[in-house]
Amino acid sequence: QWRFSASGKYSSKSAYDTFIGAVHFEPWELIWKSWAPKKCQFFIWLAVHKRCWTADRLERRGLPHPTCCVLCDQVEEDIQHILIGCVFAKQVWFQMLSKVGLSVLAPQAADTSFEDWWIKIDKLAPTVFRKGINSLIILGAWMIWKQRNDCVFNGASPNVQRILTHIEEEAHLWCL
Repeated sequence: QWRFSASGKYSSKSAYDTFIGAVHFEPWELIWKSWAPKKCQFFIWLAVHKRCWTADRLERRGLPHPTCCVLCDQVEEDIQHILIGCVFAKQVWFQMLSKVGLSVLAPQAADTSFEDWWIKIDKLAPTVFRKGINSLIILGAWMIWKQRNDCVFNGASPNVQRILTHIEEEAHLWCL
């Protein structure tokens, strides 16, 4: 008899929810039912659960970290800032979504939570386009994260045009 599920039967989901799953991202379908590669889906899963190794997380563990966001050099870095709050990320989202005629869906100043913004976009999109839009959101977030890591680990400079080129190339590969 498993006391952590209504049915009394063990499941990995009930164990996860009981012991690990304190943070829930209810619309899990946005991630796992997209066309994104598994490594990108896994990254987004970590991001929405705030498990990416950003400066705020490194600081809590007493580890070396950048003092400010390496993409904008304006505020402290956390995953919400990197993916949606950073002026660099906002430019990337606007230009990327503009290329597919969806600039109205780009993050606005009032959008402070990546998950809330994503859920809002998903609800606005016609059902037939949701899987594609969700895949596009994962691609954008993945490429922003890769650009951030390139700046942190390789000393690269943030470049909106370069990341947009990489997004187009990666989108083409995903389509294949």
